[in-house]
Amino acid sequence: MIHTREEWMGKIQRFPVGFPPAIREIIKDQVGELGNSEAEVVKNMVLIYLTERGLLKTFRSPKEKEGRRR
Repeated sequence: MIHTREEWMGKIQRFPVGFPPAIREIIKDQVGELGNSEAEVVKNMVLIYLTERGLLKTFRSPKEKEGRRR
């Protein structure tokens, strides 16, 4: 199933997560490599994991979707 970007990225929901000190150090070490902040690093780690597992579906922008209908 192919989703549009709006279906995937519609409402952004934030939620708190907690990590033990050892994991926090790993996250801090990745700032600059996987993102510009600890939050961005965690988000990108989750996205990498989901991508590697094949859980993220392909999405098309509305313009691409309209182009295929013509």
